[in-house]
Amino acid sequence: MLGTLVKRYWSQPLSVGVDLDGPGAIAVHRRIIESNPCLQAHYRRWYRECLPAVQETRALPGLLVELGSGAGFLDQVIPGLIKTEPVPSPFAHRVVDAMALDFPDASLRSLFLIAVLHHVPRPAAFLAEAQRCLRPGGRLVLIDAHNSLPQRLLCRVLDHYEYFDATAPDWSNEDRGRMTRANLATAWMIFVRDRARFEREYPGLEIRSIRHHTFLSYILSGGMSYRPFIPPGAVRLCDLLESAARPLMPWLGTAMTIDIVRR
Repeated sequence: MLGTLVKRYWSQPLSVGVDLDGPGAIAVHRRIIESNPCLQAHYRRWYRECLPAVQETRALPGLLVELGSGAGFLDQVIPGLIKTEPVPSPFAHRVVDAMALDFPDASLRSLFLIAVLHHVPRPAAFLAEAQRCLRPGGRLVLIDAHNSLPQRLLCRVLDHYEYFDATAPDWSNEDRGRMTRANLATAWMIFVRDRARFEREYPGLEIRSIRHHTFLSYILSGGMSYRPFIPPGAVRLCDLLESAARPLMPWLGTAMTIDIVRR
């Protein structure tokens, strides 16, 4: 009920009627980001999560690659980044399938996926490719949904186009669209629930850390579906809120950064 009311009276006008699985959605999302300073600030917070991997691999040769870059602007934060999408996009440098990377063995310095892993139909195939393509010492950084009460409630209450099912028996999700019907619990299942399986099947990939973050900043920004719930001038206040909640992020955080090194 609440989700229906919010969607009816507070939807982002640019998103109304957009086919999220269609080729035009990326351009619409870019316009939404450009028109929303709160959303831009949120993405910059997430992008800062990627910087340790960039700094700590600066002595390594190889490419810095983002998979599923969408409408984002990570290349403004990481110079020289190669942005890729599985479909042609005016905001990406190359078309690349995450499950069949067209990069040579041990050629990548770092791989970044920002809210992308749960959209990959067969994550196991992607992880095998990441293990193959990363140089020893290279990094795989993923930001994706955390299995917290706020995340589950927001997904349910706001009538999201994705879903959250942490009980799904398998990582794969062949029935999802390019954007819709994706299981937001995918990263949590792989790296937390099924960590022993991950470590057994991908011995070349070592989880260095899992950092929990993002309490309310994304939802208050409105995301891609809604108008901002706070004015642009409240971005600093939102930063303070996120900082104050940091000790409680394992319980309150809606997102997590999984930082992985190639052995």
